[in-house]
Amino acid sequence: MDSFRLFLETRFGGILDHSVIQRLFIALLLLVAARLLLIFLKHVINHAENRGLDSSAKPLVYSLFSYCIYIVTLLLVLHVLGVNTAGIVALVGAASLAVGLALKDALANIASGLLLLFLRPFKAGDYIECGNIKGNIIGIGLFNTTLRTLDGLSVSAPNTSLWGQPIVNFSKNPLRRLEITVGIDYGDSPEKALDIMRDVVAGEPLFMRKPEPQFFVSGLEDSAVNVTFRAWTRTQDYFNLRWKYTAEIKKRFVEEKITIPFPQRVVHFVDRPQGPV
Repeated sequence: MDSFRLFLETRFGGILDHSVIQRLFIALLLLVAARLLLIFLKHVINHAENRGLDSSAKPLVYSLFSYCIYIVTLLLVLHVLGVNTAGIVALVGAASLAVGLALKDALANIASGLLLLFLRPFKAGDYIECGNIKGNIIGIGLFNTTLRTLDGLSVSAPNTSLWGQPIVNFSKNPLRRLEITVGIDYGDSPEKALDIMRDVVAGEPLFMRKPEPQFFVSGLEDSAVNVTFRAWTRTQDYFNLRWKYTAEIKKRFVEEKITIPFPQRVVHFVDRPQGPV
């Protein structure tokens, strides 16, 4: 610090003769340096993203390092201005227990965010379900994770709510099994219905041939016989194929005179003898 002060005196002469002006000038330089460090930090994180860092981790990484820069800069500025920073650090250390108890939820969110960052159960863009939380991951922050629902709503969930429950990631695996079940009338042939399903699946190149598709009678319900097919496809094609072939199977069943029944009950009326029992 003395050598830096000597440099300032040499360069700026009598302008900085007053110690208060010197301290204010050094404090200003520290603030400018902190600002430059934050800009450099953004550049480093963007470069790391181009090298493979998940974009969902950017908010958390930036928040952690930026808060460290803020704290160090504040302590240095206070020291330059003549404030006893050692006393402040000792006071903070003595109050750390009380602060920890008061901010236990916030600290738990920070710890959960770090665990999500390093264990990476999901990445930016993945569609997840965790308890009542559903949506595409936007980013992991210091205290919360931001998601976007399928209907475009923004959801900000505390990190602890994601870390403390099982996470279902619908986007992580490259393949996903599509299953469509249709109920047909008891008077129709299940084999005929399954043959139609086989024909539909065979004509779609987006269905995987390995593992082989499955076709079977999956249940005998009150009003219908359930016929099902299962076929594997790429995860990004799952919903389009599900919507397309739910409608296509309905159309083919109608063309082949296979009935999809409504729920119904059969009521039998029994004639009772007249007169006293």
